[in-house]
Amino acid sequence: MTSQTANQKRSPRKISWDVLRVVAVYSVVIQHITHQSPINHAELGPYPFVLPLQFGASTLLVISAFFVCVTVRRGATKRWLFSRVARLLPAYLVAVVLTYAVSRAVAAQFGWYLPTHTDLVANLFLVQAWSPEFHWVDASYWTLPVQIMSFLIAALLWPRGWLRGKALPITLWTLVVAPVVIRFAWRHDDAAQWIKSAFDGLALHRVALFGVGVAIWLWTRHRMSGAHLAVYLVAVLVAQDAHSYFVDTPSTIAFGVVLVGIVAAAGGPDWAVLRGLTRPVQWLAGISFGVYLVHQELGFVLARYLLDKGIGPWGRLLACSAMAVLLGWAITKLVERPAHRWLTTHGPTAWAWLRGRAQQPGQPQAPRSGSVPIRPVPAVLPASQPSTAAAGPATSREVDEWAAMASSQVR
Repeated sequence: MTSQTANQKRSPRKISWDVLRVVAVYSVVIQHITHQSPINHAELGPYPFVLPLQFGASTLLVISAFFVCVTVRRGATKRWLFSRVARLLPAYLVAVVLTYAVSRAVAAQFGWYLPTHTDLVANLFLVQAWSPEFHWVDASYWTLPVQIMSFLIAALLWPRGWLRGKALPITLWTLVVAPVVIRFAWRHDDAAQWIKSAFDGLALHRVALFGVGVAIWLWTRHRMSGAHLAVYLVAVLVAQDAHSYFVDTPSTIAFGVVLVGIVAAAGGPDWAVLRGLTRPVQWLAGISFGVYLVHQELGFVLARYLLDKGIGPWGRLLACSAMAVLLGWAITKLVERPAHRWLTTHGPTAWAWLRGRAQQPGQPQAPRSGSVPIRPVPAVLPASQPSTAAAGPATSREVDEWAAMASSQVR
């Protein structure tokens, strides 16, 4: 066992990552309630205050990319990919169906857009952005196709060496420069629809966020200098502002401030001053993916019902925030965690059975490396972890789970 591996196994879970995740997700919730809902439905405003800064989803994608680098190097890549997808997709699919059903039920009453069966299928298959004929069941779901695509690309590129060595800096800078060139050279308002569909469907205006996560990880491994990282982060911020045609620079600045926090969490000591908040912060971080999935469109529906009942701005704000936490906890406890546990326990066995059924009778089945079933892991770590060498295997799984939690959002 190398000293680095031993340190990983003995390292307790850092509260700094949970704090960043909570700040990111719940800033998205407040921004969508106070700023986005009156834009989508004018009757839902105003609120007592407005948070117009959009940085939470971008923060989650950067954290996701960082922990992709942490976890993709461990064990078989296919098992890693299966575990990541098994954590995201079941809860997402349930949230899509739930949001679609509620939207269908209230659309005529409120005079809102009535989602179609085509919209449902497009959202279930994560192709909402590929055609103007498709509508988002919930606009906040834009991060899911991006994240799944990033997992697939990482699983493809890592075994081929594209995420290490001399090719990596070229790849990182391509993620920044190429989308900007495409945006201003080809993807304009008058561009052909196939260009718009490809650009938006691949989320090329956001792929640099994954480059940020990778760059920060390289810096923590002493494979990128601090000066190079600083230049890269500034370039990404300028590129992101350019993609929005420099009309939302305050959000870009806010995102830059959060990036400083991510760098501090990745390369510095844990934020011990916040240790007294460990349990509530870990709990909120543990349900953050569920909160992200159910907070926006369902929050708009609740806000409209409350408005019709005469509830004031503060009451609507508090009720929608509480609903996001309550439903987020429910979908985490009832769907995300049990589905991930079941899939990672029985999925490899089911796949092996299918392969055996497809094999010709009498032909021996050769064992393959990496075919060991994935062991289930708890969805939330305990508040404190033992740091003894005897706890090596268990603590290693907990570190994997900690990384998987941070990499699952999206959000």
